[in-house]
Amino acid sequence: MTAAILAGGLGTRLRSVVADRPKVLAPVAGRRFLAYLLDQLADAGFADVILCTGYLGEQVRDAFSTRWRGLRLHYSQEAAPLGTAGALRFALDAIASEQALVLNGDSFCGVDLGAMTEFHRSNSAAATIAVTGVPDISRYGAVRVTASSVVEGFVEKGSSGPGLINAGVYTLNRKLIASIPAHTAVSIERDCFPQWIDKVLQGFRGGSRFVDIGTPESFAQAQMFFASDVEAADGEHSRPYALLDRDGTINVERNYLSDPDQLELLPGSVEGMKKLRAAGIGLAVISNQAGIARGYFDLAQLELIHDRLRAMLGDQDLAVDGVYFCPHAPDAQCSCRKPGTGMVLQAAAELGFEPGQSFVVGDKLCDIELGRRVGATTLLVRTGYGRRSEADGVNANFTVDDLAAAATVVLDLHRQAAASNTADRSGDSARYEHDGRR
Repeated sequence: MTAAILAGGLGTRLRSVVADRPKVLAPVAGRRFLAYLLDQLADAGFADVILCTGYLGEQVRDAFSTRWRGLRLHYSQEAAPLGTAGALRFALDAIASEQALVLNGDSFCGVDLGAMTEFHRSNSAAATIAVTGVPDISRYGAVRVTASSVVEGFVEKGSSGPGLINAGVYTLNRKLIASIPAHTAVSIERDCFPQWIDKVLQGFRGGSRFVDIGTPESFAQAQMFFASDVEAADGEHSRPYALLDRDGTINVERNYLSDPDQLELLPGSVEGMKKLRAAGIGLAVISNQAGIARGYFDLAQLELIHDRLRAMLGDQDLAVDGVYFCPHAPDAQCSCRKPGTGMVLQAAAELGFEPGQSFVVGDKLCDIELGRRVGATTLLVRTGYGRRSEADGVNANFTVDDLAAAATVVLDLHRQAAASNTADRSGDSARYEHDGRR
């Protein structure tokens, strides 16, 4: 089944806190919000996802490219706002299945997507809406669902008290999507669902965990909503990040790699990144790419290389949260070229992490010096130029053979930090220190 995410909203109410990007790229508990939705689809076994974008949609493609944890990402960008239903109708040609699973791009519901799609098929429904209970429906309106799960009506915003609300997850028959007027601004919630009640419209009760990011207040609540997941996973209140050099750390060092076909992952890189990701540690690539300034390749070619990197990682059920690069020559005196801190500060602002709590992993002096400047733990890998750097006396907090070994050290430190935090909370003054080589 094809999945679609409605990611084209203008985000007008959220602009006081997120003004420079689409809502789906808003940083929530250390990650772009869209990453949580894509993870949900990947975990449920989906393969193809259409991102229905509009406002600043090119930023979404730049951030996520064409692969995510094995998902194939396709893009349908509207030139003018078409509303939630209009955007879905605009993407109809890309929907290859008889039914489509649709997610609102500004909300998350912890619904069992597999159970919902099976419910839809077994009830021969034309449309199924995931509904979830909330203590106060006033902000959302409500959905009236019979004991036999048939949707019999909708309550407009303004009423108060507990009830069932539309959780922003739908299973729709393709023929129903085709009935939406083309090239017209149409709302699926206001215009379509009330008109489809006379069809087989079902309400699936299955999602108890719900949050949206539509307003500054709910955006703040979402931080806590997802932060609690991270805390449950690793015992910490903040999500640490591993900031990885690219050439010589993740992939084989080439002299100014300029062709996607030259890209080859280093032994241990996939293993190491999977270890980090499984522990809830974020991943970002931080890379100097002076070959652009020197004319060896251009930005378009670099994007192809990064698309290829994301695809290769996606084939291993891996994804990075961001790829950051400096295109300037060494003598440009820019703030972004390592060991300058510009790329890390940009990543921290966009992904929502604390640089001083991060781990910088690379094979050169500039990587280690960058880590020192932002107060991070530094790890020198012996891959790439790493053995030469080690021989030259580059002194990182840790020197290890490859990215897999680096991950082992990071996880050890991470566990020590979690234990230390627990001890602190119980009145213990124990601390951990790391300064030596392994």
